Amino acid sequence: MKKDRTSEAVPARAAPGRKPNFHREHVIKAALDLMDRSGHEALSMRAIAAELGTGVATLYNYFESLADLNDELALTLLGGIPLLDAKEPQQVRQQLKDMVIAYAEVAERHPDINQMVGPNTFQRILQLLNSALRAMVDAGVDIERAGIMWSILQSLAQSHAMSSRGLGTVRQPEMRKMVKDLDAVMALAETGYLEASLEERFSLVLDVIFDRIAPELNAKVKAKASRR
Repeated sequence: MKKDRTSEAVPARAAPGRKPNFHREHVIKAALDLMDRSGHEALSMRAIAAELGTGVATLYNYFESLADLNDELALTLLGGIPLLDAKEPQQVRQQLKDMVIAYAEVAERHPDINQMVGPNTFQRILQLLNSALRAMVDAGVDIERAGIMWSILQSLAQSHAMSSRGLGTVRQPEMRKMVKDLDAVMALAETGYLEASLEERFSLVLDVIFDRIAPELNAKVKAKASRR
């Protein structure tokens, strides 16, 4: 789901005395590049103007304020997550899973994205929510469980993003020494779960959540398997 911005044209720095030749998309790209390098805290109109080789006043021809620009940046970051469009329960399950993983990737790279959300991004989030709820209900999940599922998936995505940013991987020999007297932890380690990557564990967690809360999303798969 990561957007490739490298292919976008980058305007040349303006020669002295000449008006810069760039568009709104160039401002967005410059801001995203700055965030990728230095984090959201480095984002300012002055810093973005320096990226583009222009004056701060020029940027206000494209965005009313830094908050307006932040909203557009958040909308761009979430733009790679499509609305759900599923006709079968299995499709709903996979599309929901893809949506959560994609959001977690965005939140991992840009932990301050929630602070950037403005009216345009919020509208997009509502559209994603509506499409997810409708798809789950159409697949046979009642609306209350569909809402619970959405809340859980959001929380899991945020937690996974935090874990991916903040936790190093402990090497298996070291981990086994630490847990040698912990029988339950050792039993879990024997299943291979603890040796899995964070991404693999996240996928497993999502599968368990779907199975427990919305088994309807896997109903047809199970039905086919039982007929074999």
